[in-house]
Amino acid sequence: MTGGARGIGLGAVTGFLDRGASVELWDLRAEELEAARAELAARHPGRVHAERVDVADAAAVERAAAAAEERGPVSVLLNCAGISSHRKPAVEIPQADWDRMLAVNLTGCWNTCRALGRPMLARGAGSVINVASTNAIDPSPGIAHYCVSKAGVAMLTKALALEWAARQVRVNAVAPGPIETPMTLPILAANPALRKEWEARVPMGRLGAPRDLVGAFVYLAGDASSWMTGQVLYVEGGWLL
Repeated sequence: MTGGARGIGLGAVTGFLDRGASVELWDLRAEELEAARAELAARHPGRVHAERVDVADAAAVERAAAAAEERGPVSVLLNCAGISSHRKPAVEIPQADWDRMLAVNLTGCWNTCRALGRPMLARGAGSVINVASTNAIDPSPGIAHYCVSKAGVAMLTKALALEWAARQVRVNAVAPGPIETPMTLPILAANPALRKEWEARVPMGRLGAPRDLVGAFVYLAGDASSWMTGQVLYVEGGWLL
């Protein structure tokens, strides 16, 4: 589980632990990672291992993946690590912001898929779940780099699914609509009009929460979706209608 110390990732890891799974918890934020590990390990002794990993660092990902495999075969990879940004016109987005957005959101997903996909392919079994976004097909102004990164994740999902299907390794994605997380809340706080715009657009009348995605993650991880690969599930309260 990447990006598992808060937000969507923490909601997902909690859901998997509640259903009896053992979890490898990766995140870049050391303090938040340790706080999440301590809380989760107290409730689920012996089933949580935490590792500080920058998914944009391919060598670090390879080391962490090898260590995780030594502790036991990784049967499910859930890629939740991601960043966003405050809104700016495309011509004003600093090059460094573009580079880091693609490095974390897209290349980070590529790095983890390859590092943990190899042993899955060797075993002939596994489920990879990436986190895309409605912005993969429905761009929003001011976050061109984020939209491009998530469109890349959606296509990476399909490309890997096509290559890996014959080896019984499934690759799917969940694409959330607007979710209240520690990443989005500062953006919404800085722009109250944006919150009102988002809420008005969601037919179900509210923004999502991390718990709203757990069912989709669990479904894609388990046998119930055993004949499903290359799909992007949009969980968005009707946002795209």
